[in-house]
Amino acid sequence: MNTESIFALLKTLTEIPGPVGRELLVQKYMEKTLQSFASTVSYDGVGNLVAHIPGDGKKTVIAAHACEIGFMVKSISEHGLIHIIPNYKTRAPDTRILPFHAVTILTDTYQSVKGVLTIDTGHVVESGTKDSVPALQDITVDIGASSKSEVEELNIYTGCPVIWDEVTRKLRSHVVGKAMDDRLGLVTLLAIAEEMTDTPLHRDLYLASTVQEEIGVRGAHALASHQKVDEAYILEIIPTCRNAAQLRLGEGPAIVYKDSSLHYTHRLIMKCQNTASNHDLPLQSAILERGITDGLGFFVNAAAQTVLLGCPTLYPHSPGEMLHLSDLQQLIELLLFILRDEKS
Repeated sequence: MNTESIFALLKTLTEIPGPVGRELLVQKYMEKTLQSFASTVSYDGVGNLVAHIPGDGKKTVIAAHACEIGFMVKSISEHGLIHIIPNYKTRAPDTRILPFHAVTILTDTYQSVKGVLTIDTGHVVESGTKDSVPALQDITVDIGASSKSEVEELNIYTGCPVIWDEVTRKLRSHVVGKAMDDRLGLVTLLAIAEEMTDTPLHRDLYLASTVQEEIGVRGAHALASHQKVDEAYILEIIPTCRNAAQLRLGEGPAIVYKDSSLHYTHRLIMKCQNTASNHDLPLQSAILERGITDGLGFFVNAAAQTVLLGCPTLYPHSPGEMLHLSDLQQLIELLLFILRDEKS
């Protein structure tokens, strides 16, 4: 798959709303697309989507999560301003990045209502306030309503999810937008499904689009409890910063040795490293000091050997997550070489 096709698919997937607990629209898109390539496509009881491409050999799952971070309506003021709380597992959201980004509120029937995150600005606040980081309780969603009843007439109530309202754009060889975490993984699943359709498999392959990863890998825990596999390849963003000395955009996908929940399986790490070397593909090494992934679910509940692969990504958990298209293309190529290896 070339970078233009990758960008088009990534743009489509990132712009579909899929907040934690409301992944349905993303899963429906994945289901419709995977049905063209997989033997079976099915949901489990909590909403995980699994496509099966049968073959002889180790039971292998490649997993990425469908959910994206965002917020939920906590309460509505009498003046029609909407107070929010995070819908994901975090110590506290980074409120520096919130004010004046556009957002979408989803009703119970998945209707979209547009709004903007707001705080009072310099003309009307005390001078010292401008120098401080805003508290979350001081940031509200303004949808242009003047009363609580006007908001409720739009079927917005406590519990409605709030996500970034962002268009995915290409900036030279980079792509920026919301929900790269983890729609880049879903793009990889679809590319693998398309490429492996007519290829004899030396493993029994499952492609999983999981739910509720951002609240503590709940979907992966559930899936691994009933879908036993030998190996789990987890796909994710690999956070980095603008001036990183090692993990840099455009220098290849990355493999993670450990995160804050587990050490990944050394045998699989070396397999990925050797495969990349044998096929002249770059593969950066990384350690995640904060955060957990779906790997924890498969490691604990399925006793599966587990590895974490992904793309270096700038500005994680923001409406401007950025990755390099060649890194994603090379991630797809690496996984295809691994799957085609008869010695796997």
